[in-house]
Amino acid sequence: MVTVCLALAVLAVAAARMRSARHRDVRRHPDLAETLLSAVAALTDDRPPDGADAGWGAATCAELASVTGARERLSFAVGASIALIGASPRRLGPGLVAVLTALSFAASLLAFSRATVGESGVGAVTVLVPPVLLFAIAFTAAWWHRSLRSGLESGVLAGIATWVATAAVLGFEGAHWFQVTHLSVLDGEFLDATSSRAAAFDAVHPVILLVHLLVWLPWPVLGAIVGILARHRRPAPA
Repeated sequence: MVTVCLALAVLAVAAARMRSARHRDVRRHPDLAETLLSAVAALTDDRPPDGADAGWGAATCAELASVTGARERLSFAVGASIALIGASPRRLGPGLVAVLTALSFAASLLAFSRATVGESGVGAVTVLVPPVLLFAIAFTAAWWHRSLRSGLESGVLAGIATWVATAAVLGFEGAHWFQVTHLSVLDGEFLDATSSRAAAFDAVHPVILLVHLLVWLPWPVLGAIVGILARHRRPAPA
């Protein structure tokens, strides 16, 4: 859902920018590079990093006009878009990190589940691996942006997105494991269920999801705290 919302937002802003450009000058049509960079600049609220004067995104778009060649323009736009997103940790950055984390973990979990069907289950993976990821994300965000809030936002959003993605994979794989082996996807034990649908619901029982959430939540908080402490204790350059 978060991925869909971000994609729709980019498309909507891009479409609005293209329509605006056509109204200003019917002879000029923005290319893909200009459309992408303009959309990202708008979505990141055009805020420059480190408290600089507003207009960093607009200045980047203006600089794009001096770049020639379709490939060079697109490369410049992609690089500038990443820089704008990274400079907006309280807007688009944490959302993108959350989406990428959730999708990558879900894909890895699905692959691991399919490779170990009928063995010891994936419960240990879903409980123990995400805390490490969330700690690292929160630590990095807090250290890089020198902000406890940025670390908490990035870590908690990534945790929520990964929690939802994990629940989806567990339900899907719970039904698959039952069809193939009649075992539980969580621990590999025999599952006394009447159907694949019942097995799927068993894998995403509210108590199981709550346990995951309670185990995960402290780690992004700890990561953000450790990240900001590490930043503050970093020795000043001579």
